[in-house]
Order: sequence, then C-alpha cells, then structure tokens
Amino acid sequence: MEGSNVVDSPAWWFDKLMYQFEARVPQRWNPDVEVDPRDNDTRRDRLERLWAYYTGRAPLPEVAAGYTDVFRAVMRKARSNYAGMATAAMANRMGFNGVSTGVDSSGGDDLANEIAEVSNLDAEMQDLFGYLFVMSESYGMVVAPKPGSTAAPMIKALDPRSCVGDPDPENPQVLRAFMVRSFDAMFNEERATLFLPGKAYRARKPANPFGGVSFKKWEWTGEPEDIKGIDELGGIPAVRLDNKDGQGEFEPHLDLLDRINDTTLQRIIITWYQSYKQRAIEGDLEGDDDEPMTLEEFRDVFRSDPGALWKVPAGVKFWESTQADLTPIINSKRDDVREFAAVTFTPLHLISPDSANQSAEGASLVREGINHKIKDRRARVAPKIKLLFRMAFAFAGQSERGAKIRLDWGALENNSLADKGSATSQARGVLSDKRILVDIWGYTPLEAEEIITERAAEQILTGSAIQGAGQQQPPTATASVNAPASEFEAALQ
Repeated sequence: MEGSNVVDSPAWWFDKLMYQFEARVPQRWNPDVEVDPRDNDTRRDRLERLWAYYTGRAPLPEVAAGYTDVFRAVMRKARSNYAGMATAAMANRMGFNGVSTGVDSSGGDDLANEIAEVSNLDAEMQDLFGYLFVMSESYGMVVAPKPGSTAAPMIKALDPRSCVGDPDPENPQVLRAFMVRSFDAMFNEERATLFLPGKAYRARKPANPFGGVSFKKWEWTGEPEDIKGIDELGGIPAVRLDNKDGQGEFEPHLDLLDRINDTTLQRIIITWYQSYKQRAIEGDLEGDDDEPMTLEEFRDVFRSDPGALWKVPAGVKFWESTQADLTPIINSKRDDVREFAAVTFTPLHLISPDSANQSAEGASLVREGINHKIKDRRARVAPKIKLLFRMAFAFAGQSERGAKIRLDWGALENNSLADKGSATSQARGVLSDKRILVDIWGYTPLEAEEIITERAAEQILTGSAIQGAGQQQPPTATASVNAPASEFEAALQ
C-alpha cells in the first residue's frame, strides 16, 4: 500500500492491521519459562485451531511417523467433540431478551425492538457469544442505513478470523482502528475495509487464479466514506468483546481433550488388532522323515470351513490368543470426560446421557458453577453491547435513547412448569408481575407487557360478564319476598 511510511495515515494503519492477521501470538507468561510450542503460533493458526476443536476437527492423535498414513482413517474416528458441548452449555444460557431505555422501558425500547427484528438479533447474539467462547474474542458491528432511508440500523456479529480491531489505550471500550476482510468469489478478489474514527476506506486485491497467495498489491477503491453521528462513541461502528483471561472456554484444557482422543485411538487400535485371533501350533506335525510342508499344504490341512476336522499327530497342541480387557481403557476415558466436565463446569448430562452418573449434590454444584460463569461473562460483555446499541440509536438519529440503557437477560435455567409455578407463588408480594414473567418464566419484556395487558383485558371482560349476569339473576330461594328490603338487596348482591 503506497504511503505506508507516514505514521498514523490510513495506509500505515492498513499495513499494521493486515500484519496482525499473521502476527505471532505474544507469550502470556514469564518468557524465561519453557512453554508449549503452540504459544508461538500466529493469531490465525491459534484461532483456526480453536475453531477446529469446536467443529470436531481437532488435530489427529499422534502415532509413530511410519504409521501416520496407515492409521489416518482410524485416527479420524478417534476424535470426540467435547469442546462444542462446553461452549454450547454457556451460549444456551446467554439468552438476550432485549434492551430497555429511559425513553421507553415498559416493554423494552421500541426502537431497540425494531433493530432486533431487522438484525435477527437472536441469531446474531448467539454467533457473537459463540465466537467469544470458542476463540476468546469476537466483534460486533453496526451497519447504518443508507442516507435518506427510514430503515433501522442493523447489528451484525463478525468472525474474528476475518477481522482485527485495535483497542484505544486511553479508552479500551472503543477501537482506534478496525479492519474487516472478505473474499468475493464472483469477482475472484479479496476485499478489505479499514475503519478509522469518522472514516471508512475500502481496498481490493485480485486473488491468485491458480490458488495460493496472491502477490498483487492492494489498491484503494473509491473515496473514503464519512461515518457520522458516533464521534462521541469513538467514530468506529464496531466493538471488540474479550473473554476472561484472553482465552477460549476450553482453551486451557486442550491437553485434556487430546488425552481423551488418544485414549479413544488406543481402544480402537486394540479392538481392530484383536478382530482376528492369533493362533500357534506346539509340536511336530511333519516328523523327521517327512518333507517340510508348504504354506498351501498347511492351509489345506487346517481349513477353517464350518464342519472341517483336523487330523494331527499325538502331542500336538494349539494356542489361540485371547482378547485384552478394554474395561480399564473405557473407564479411563470416562474419567477424563468427567474431569473435563468438572473443570469447565459443563453439566454432565450433556456429555453422558445417563443422569445416574452424577449425584444430586454434584449436579447442584455444577449448576452453581456454570451460573457463576454466565454471570461473569454477562458482566464482561454488557458494556460493549450497550455501546453497540448506543451507536445504533445514534445512526437512527435518536442518540438520547442511549443515555440510560438496561440489558434484559433471559433466565439462567430452563426449569419445569412445576418449579416455575412454585417460584411464582413464593415471589408473590415480593416481585411485580412483570418481573415474575421475565425472571421466572423467561419471557421478554415485550412479551411480559402483552401478557399483562391480555390478563387485564380478560379480567375486565370477566367482571363485566359477572356483573351482567348478576343484574339478570332472579331473587334466590334463600331470600324471602316478605323479607326486609335490606336483606332482599343483600341476597341479590
């Protein structure tokens, strides 16, 4: 990119961020201590490796160099995708119901609800949290409507493998530079968009038609685009979410996952080798004066056809191998899986369908642990999600809605109807009907408002019906016609 030698210029930032895609991952701990060679991977290598574990394509178990090609098909069968379960257990509890503001908080902010509908926000938030839990970072971006359009802004989740953001040291909540890369298969070219405060720069580069790396230069396309309305929010319509300790949820336990896969491979290989039992003959079959028997003669004598009989000299014995006991190997893998569930606070029933494998007390402790993790992750991502909505409100010309924002999260657990009913009766007089519907029953604020309105309407209709029936009802048999007027009126009531 021309002009890249000018510090802090668009070309300089373009080269800097482009380099970050393949930059070495900095060592997190003491550089004098021996660490895993994987700590020297590039950013792209690290993210791709974590995504491979998540999608069930973890690195194949290791065998001796001379047997890699022979066992490749078997090694693929030894990979177990427990990483996906650990992240799914968290993403499923990160239910995001919407946003309430000081302008409109009755059923969630109406503009925020419109943004959520246009963006398909339920799916986008799941992708945003999924990237975060797997690769330790994710990016959310606000797409402003075209000038003159009345459409609501959109919020999109971006894969961190295709973008890089540089947090502002003076205000880590915002980015001082951001780049998104993509590949256009129709035109066979790579595209990149660089965001700097208040500006967006677009570039393109023709891809290599024969595959591999293209050595052609990036070229700017068109004039820079102005980004208006979010200057006070950093000027860049994107935020970066970071997970705890800068690691994915299962990243500290990759060695444990590799051990599970190695144990699975050993069990498969042992079973495979024992499919055919080994046999041996003890004794002299030929005698001293006989000619040595050929291999074909041995096969004819010791036929394994059904009903075949073998005639051998006296004293000859046969030996046949027995299968090794796989129970210790199976139990060791089961213990490793339980250990993985324990260290990641993953409910064991997600990994092992037999709920009897875990006691009630153990299940309670795991539930408590994962709930604490979810509360921690919600607290970490809340400021960035609020910033996304402030940007969206600003693009819609209603920045005042962002002055006071409250995120409405879903319930941490999906309890049974009996548990919800019991909790509702205990919460009466303590929580409002709306809070009971949202916190206990898991409805969104908008759905809770609709339910309360419907219940109020039903009560009005029911009261009107009872009142109308009471006016037409004849005097009851318990009220005497000769009774005093006050008693007669009481009977009518």
